[in-house]
Amino acid sequence: MKFEIHSKPLAKKRHRTAYGKTYNPQIREATAHKFVLAHQMRENGFKQIVGPLKAELLIDVEVPKSWSKKKKLEMIGRPVTTKPDNDNYEKFYFDVLNGIGFYDDSQISLNLTQKIYADKPRVIIELTSMEGPMITEHAITYKDKLSAEELNYIVKKANRLGQMKRAITRVFQQEDSEGTHIYFEAEGLKEK
Repeated sequence: MKFEIHSKPLAKKRHRTAYGKTYNPQIREATAHKFVLAHQMRENGFKQIVGPLKAELLIDVEVPKSWSKKKKLEMIGRPVTTKPDNDNYEKFYFDVLNGIGFYDDSQISLNLTQKIYADKPRVIIELTSMEGPMITEHAITYKDKLSAEELNYIVKKANRLGQMKRAITRVFQQEDSEGTHIYFEAEGLKEK
């Protein structure tokens, strides 16, 4: 599953203490990002990853406005070596994804984070299950509208995949001359 956040990348800040109480200075930003990511989950039909996963982060850092046009053009796509560190970006975004893309960030067994200069700031997060290969499974083809019988067939097919211990991570459709095709993106067969 792939997420895109079109705003300035945020790195995790340390908790602060005031009047003898500790608080998170980024609670508003984290809540706003959780809302955006949860919306993308629903919009794309993504399902939480249950087992071990691979996480890839692409941090697009906007080139400084003080640089000349020539230097800006030269630097776009090049690695960023300034602070904040990659692990601070990872901590912020993995904490935000807790309970959304996965149950807990302890599930991340492999991660790759890259910071590069870009025209506009953004963050791309890609999560992939490490439990097995993802398989695209054809569910049904229809012409104009789905009938109740066709909807029941889709539900039965999804239930069969579940009985085979295959989690559906995404439902999508494609159109061609034959009609509209509905597909399941599901995990490959699991042993047990």
